[in-house]
Amino acid sequence: MSNLPDPSSDHGAAAKDGLPPEPDAGPAWEGPHTQAGPGLRPFGPPSGPPQPTIPDSYGAVPGMAQDGNLPPLPLPSPPGAIGPDGPGSVRIGLWGAPRSGKTTFLSSLPIAAIQHNRHGKGNWVISGMTKEAIEFLNRGMRLLAVDRGFPGATAATAGMSWAFQGEEPRKLAGTRQVGFVLDIHDVSGEVFRPEHPSHEAIVDQLASANGLVYLFDPLLDREHATQSLDFFYATLNAITSRVRDSRGMINGRLPHHVAVCVAKFDDPLLFRPSVEARWVTQDGVGARIPRVPAEAAAGYFTWICDTFRGSSASLVRDALNAYFVPDRISYYATSAIGFRLNADGIFDYRLYANVEQVGGKPRIATSPQPINVLEPLIDLERRIRSRKIKLR
Repeated sequence: MSNLPDPSSDHGAAAKDGLPPEPDAGPAWEGPHTQAGPGLRPFGPPSGPPQPTIPDSYGAVPGMAQDGNLPPLPLPSPPGAIGPDGPGSVRIGLWGAPRSGKTTFLSSLPIAAIQHNRHGKGNWVISGMTKEAIEFLNRGMRLLAVDRGFPGATAATAGMSWAFQGEEPRKLAGTRQVGFVLDIHDVSGEVFRPEHPSHEAIVDQLASANGLVYLFDPLLDREHATQSLDFFYATLNAITSRVRDSRGMINGRLPHHVAVCVAKFDDPLLFRPSVEARWVTQDGVGARIPRVPAEAAAGYFTWICDTFRGSSASLVRDALNAYFVPDRISYYATSAIGFRLNADGIFDYRLYANVEQVGGKPRIATSPQPINVLEPLIDLERRIRSRKIKLR
């Protein structure tokens, strides 16, 4: 019988039986948190000293830009070329509140692509299609992997086109060549404020996208959570108006495929409660990275909204299901930097927070190991392409 929690049950009422002890409670351990599936093992007993708190927003500089205009999208590509308007192109918009870590998420993408093949998931290469996109990829790689630092809050809007070229293993045998283009705007969370000068332009971009990545920050305080809900609903309402006017709704719902990414999964303030609520399992090989199993991700998001965060978060969950086709929504527990690994390159619950303070500034402790950063984009492209094929 599976020990995976029932998403409909109350995981917030944390009974003591079967839960991991506090760090000073001794070695007692009453069983695994989840049933281990293929390639997974139950999450081991937590022990060791309490973890330090990761700085809010991974060190993003407080204060977002209040003005600035979106640059024009790249010119259409010649017929047959790979580009934003070429065959097989997929347009995906990035959506998230201030402080949700959008720039860090994007900066970690090239690292995730390089590491993807190591995990036996196929080979992926990301290249910039504009000068700004190339510079962003170079800067993000250098900042996270070499300097072990974090980008500041987005100070302006930036349009980027990235080419993704991949090789994925087929279900039966062999590989499949995949190529697509992502048209992404890295924008300040303040742009999602209705009165922001660039709000109309970003709404147009999100409305015309095939897919959306929504970064959900589960660690916002009450004030920022309320602000996030305001920005979320204003943007959602504006997108709906655009799509409705173009007669693009599907049975009264938006047609987009959506990847909801619960950010900062590595933060001890989120990770330990997730372990205690039995949502986490662990890879059985390699670095033994903890994860929320894909089949439990939707239930995990429900738990985050109803129990861990509550209040306005539940409204976000309900709005997503009301405005989008539910079977076009997928969920992920995401971390742009991953967990700290020990000297043997293995996850260790006694010291897993991957952010440390150096000279008063947050710094990544060990080499970033992004979790579910590239995967949501690949899954979106696959689902969108599959939908297009069915409509032919």
